[in-house]
Amino acid sequence: MRQRTDWFAVLALFIAGLTAAMQFAKLSPVMGAVAKEYSLGLVTAGLTVSMIGIVGIMFAISAGALVAAIGLKRGLLIALFGGAVIAAVGSFAPNGSAFLVSRFLEGFSHLLIVVCAPALMSAHASERDRPMVLALWGCFFGVGFAVTSAVAPGIVGAAGWRALMQSHAALLGCAGVLVTVALARSGHLDTRKALPNFAGLINTHVAVYRSGAPLLLALCFCAYACLFLAVLTFLGQFLLDTQQWSPARTGSFLAGVSFVTLAFTLFAGWLVRRGVTAFAGLTTAFVVIACSAVGVFALQPNGVLLFACIISLMAGFGLIPGFVFANVPTVAPTPARAALAYGAIAQFGNVGSFAGTPVFAAAYQAMGWPGGAVFVASVALVGMALASLLRRPLNTG
Repeated sequence: MRQRTDWFAVLALFIAGLTAAMQFAKLSPVMGAVAKEYSLGLVTAGLTVSMIGIVGIMFAISAGALVAAIGLKRGLLIALFGGAVIAAVGSFAPNGSAFLVSRFLEGFSHLLIVVCAPALMSAHASERDRPMVLALWGCFFGVGFAVTSAVAPGIVGAAGWRALMQSHAALLGCAGVLVTVALARSGHLDTRKALPNFAGLINTHVAVYRSGAPLLLALCFCAYACLFLAVLTFLGQFLLDTQQWSPARTGSFLAGVSFVTLAFTLFAGWLVRRGVTAFAGLTTAFVVIACSAVGVFALQPNGVLLFACIISLMAGFGLIPGFVFANVPTVAPTPARAALAYGAIAQFGNVGSFAGTPVFAAAYQAMGWPGGAVFVASVALVGMALASLLRRPLNTG
């Protein structure tokens, strides 16, 4: 047990998480260009964003057991350096099918990062700081989108959408170097277990699906992931269409308001440390998201009211990962149970990430922007129902 948090290692691992978020985020600002170049329909173009989630859906829980065999550090470095190679090769894909294959392969890199990095961050945190450190990890998706929204217009405008893919490949490699240095400095040594057999993997899945509160946290995270990726993917297009903003202004605005997500994710960690329950925090967040989405996509206000709705939407999105990750030590106090919890969160988070963008696209095609409000409100209601089931498990330990 660490007496003091190694903040350098925590920061390096958080940066690794940003590169994982960018595996999704880098497609959002160029989805139209990719669809045009490869002659893809809107729903298929949405699938290019969420394609890497397929790997997480299939293998996330198994990955937790496999990582225990190869070691967290080794698994993370394989993900970062291997992901850099895949992203670079994928940027030269000659057709839509090849590009979709490269996106699928990127999913293995993404999965290893989101399984290994939070476990390593927890290992480098003191007991007192652990809720805040894990809440910080919960920011990785929002901050990754914010950074991408800020830099993508300049890169794409200067060199095209493929240059954005190549820039991300370089960033993955740099993150790999930074993590190597940080973990060498911290003296981290991987502990490794025997490679599980098929029966062991089946038992692991059964244990996750019967885990009670950890599973409920993962399902709440699924609803969040479904909404967050879809909304951030289409919010920029909404502003371009309804407000007639320029791409540069839209990117800068989304980058700025996305840091609201960061602030509220950290705020959630602070609230957990002071006894606010997952039920209260998650329910509040889903209510805020539903109301804000109706305000943005259905009412379509202008000026200050639109800004306020988007700010509250980002705040709601910030609270959910903060409450989910900060509560993992509560519902999964042992390393074995924590591994199950992270595996479940990764799997169901990828289910949400994979499903959300294409379904939002279909709702938009059917009903226009109000369809987006219907989609968000419907999923948020499911999230509220799941959060209500967390009252007893978390209160009874």
